Amino acid sequence: MQNTSPNAVLQAYIDGSGELDRARLAGCFHPNAIMTGYLLGNAVVGTPQLYLDDIERMASQGVSNEGYQARIEGLTVQGSVASATVIMSGLAGLNFNDFMHLVEEDGRWSIISKLFTTL
Repeated sequence: MQNTSPNAVLQAYIDGSGELDRARLAGCFHPNAIMTGYLLGNAVVGTPQLYLDDIERMASQGVSNEGYQARIEGLTVQGSVASATVIMSGLAGLNFNDFMHLVEEDGRWSIISKLFTTL
């Protein structure tokens, strides 16, 4: 995957989530990325590894993402940093707001932090 822009990374994140594609998603995150948020009212603090493991589990269990939709809102790029919100509905039956921060290093963009909540 060519992470040549924040939009390309976020679209790969959206597509990887919808396809339950762990490898595609893993390529979106910076090696030192953090992930924090609330999943069904429970606090989650850790790394994207938690999300990647959930995606892999859902894929292995044949979870359907029928009706999955996602979009990018409010993308702002300032030099080598960016922020945006990804609105998801129907990811394994759940709806999310993901607040993303991205960073560009050596011409490659990646997600450095994800703050999320279920709706």
